[in-house]
Amino acid sequence: MIVLVTPAVMDGTVVRWYRSLAAAETHRPILSASRRGVQTHNDVYLHEIPTQVMQAANAAYETLRRDPDADLKHLATHRHRGPSNGPLVPVEEADNA
Repeated sequence: MIVLVTPAVMDGTVVRWYRSLAAAETHRPILSASRRGVQTHNDVYLHEIPTQVMQAANAAYETLRRDPDADLKHLATHRHRGPSNGPLVPVEEADNA
């Protein structure tokens, strides 16, 4: 599971879960959490989402409901490297660059 944490103009911080790196690179999340709530995407059924992912999404929503700009970077597994949303790299690699 790939997790990205990004700022959004209208929603503040948004956390998105992806099935794979390819899905993340093509912007096809299965689930997202923002101050507005937890939402499924791309015709994903709730029973297909692992329990721990749903729990993390609900916790992220509760945090973002109180503070839309909360720092949830600790949830991220990958980040964009470079300007203009460059390639996705694991957090450890991004932090050591």
